[in-house]
Amino acid sequence: MEKGSRRSFLVFSINWATALIGGVLSLAAGIPLIGFAISPAFKKGESKWVDLGLADRLKNSRFKKVDYTFTAKDGWVKATKKRSVYVTDAGNGQWSVFSRTCSHLGCLVRWDDQKESFLCPCHGAVFDQNGIVVAGPPPRPLQKLQTKVEAGILYVKDF
Repeated sequence: MEKGSRRSFLVFSINWATALIGGVLSLAAGIPLIGFAISPAFKKGESKWVDLGLADRLKNSRFKKVDYTFTAKDGWVKATKKRSVYVTDAGNGQWSVFSRTCSHLGCLVRWDDQKESFLCPCHGAVFDQNGIVVAGPPPRPLQKLQTKVEAGILYVKDF
């Protein structure tokens, strides 16, 4: 066969076209499979309602520290996590629940009854009883969590 003949050009073109079509089909089939395999790694864990206990047990509480555990799913991994919050009975079935995580660097704040404030031990941050920053470096107030009461149980929407 002569170099540059029509036949060699046709064979060359068919081989390239076949390879191109095969590559496109492989890519079309592979992208959804790859997306399915790696998508859990990019999904942020969804917040969910977590049981804090019987609402009657927390009646008339004022900045009571409540510990809870929950199962969190992050990508492919399920883990049991522990957290704590401060719960206040605001009356009329209303509750104020604050995260203990400082908005500066994530240290755990504590409620000081004498100072009527949340105090962060890491950098001297002070938050008032509404979670508003009074002193220190935090850029935001403490996170106030959503609550609901169902069948006498107080739930908080975990962050």
